[in-house]
Amino acid sequence: MKKMSLVIAGIALLGIVACNEKKEESPENVAVEQEAAPQQEETDGTSLSVSEDGVEFSTQDGEKKTEIDINTSEEEKKEEK
Repeated sequence: MKKMSLVIAGIALLGIVACNEKKEESPENVAVEQEAAPQQEETDGTSLSVSEDGVEFSTQDGEKKTEIDINTSEEEKKEEK
């Protein structure tokens, strides 16, 4: 009888400990505020940007400015046909 009581008490104790859930607050929606980068004046120079959609090249020399965009997106290929 004492053994049976100890077994039942042990199982009850394990059940209480196992079911004790610790609730940790995890922030799901965290707002990150960033200050806008100061706008820089366009100066003479060259820039090259490569992405999935293509290549963008621009150069500026005084008042002369050249911009070239080469797009390789699938949507534009379909529209051209």
